[in-house]
Amino acid sequence: MQTEDIKISKYKDLVNIKTIDNGEQMVNLSELYKDLVCKYEQQDMIHYVGEDIWVRQTVANKLQKISDSLKKIKPEYKLKIVYGFRHPEIQKLYFEKRKEGLRIKNLNIDEDDLNEMANSMTAFPETAGHPTGGAVDITITTNLGDLDMGTTISDFSDIEKIKTYSKNINLEQKSNRKILHDLMIAENFAPFYGEWWHFSYGDKEWAWFYGKNNACYNQINFQTKNSG
Repeated sequence: MQTEDIKISKYKDLVNIKTIDNGEQMVNLSELYKDLVCKYEQQDMIHYVGEDIWVRQTVANKLQKISDSLKKIKPEYKLKIVYGFRHPEIQKLYFEKRKEGLRIKNLNIDEDDLNEMANSMTAFPETAGHPTGGAVDITITTNLGDLDMGTTISDFSDIEKIKTYSKNINLEQKSNRKILHDLMIAENFAPFYGEWWHFSYGDKEWAWFYGKNNACYNQINFQTKNSG
């Protein structure tokens, strides 16, 4: 991919995109397709859905197709999903925490610039994809462990290195990222090029990336556990 084709969305790109939710149901990815490895690396959704990873139905179907394609490359390869739906409350909490951490380090920054800086690492609550059920954090794994992607998922210690087309990774890592990227793109997922592991379908990021008139998944207050 040419450098000019690599676009990383900003809050201002997404905020005015309309959403017409298609009413598609949420499904338990952890139970639906047994050949997908679904395992949280964080425990923040326990209160809402336990240890299950939930996504929209079409997202689940597409992931299964990608899994089938992946096995044709190497039979031992498996898709590993570490995050799907995130409750809006958790998204807001993460964003505010990220924003305050950046504010301490950038005392003279104005609010708009601060929001954009925070959004580059943790999506602005209003435009975030995870709360729609359309976004996933994903990698490729085998029985011997995850493929080397240069960083682990959600390792923000080196912002340049987590970008999909980072210049700070080796050829093997670039190749592994390309396998994941190309398979996801083939099923019409939108990449977030600021994080090699994040892809989405149906949300505002997806609508922006593909030039759609609107997003088809709105954010939802979904949970399977009692709130009490």
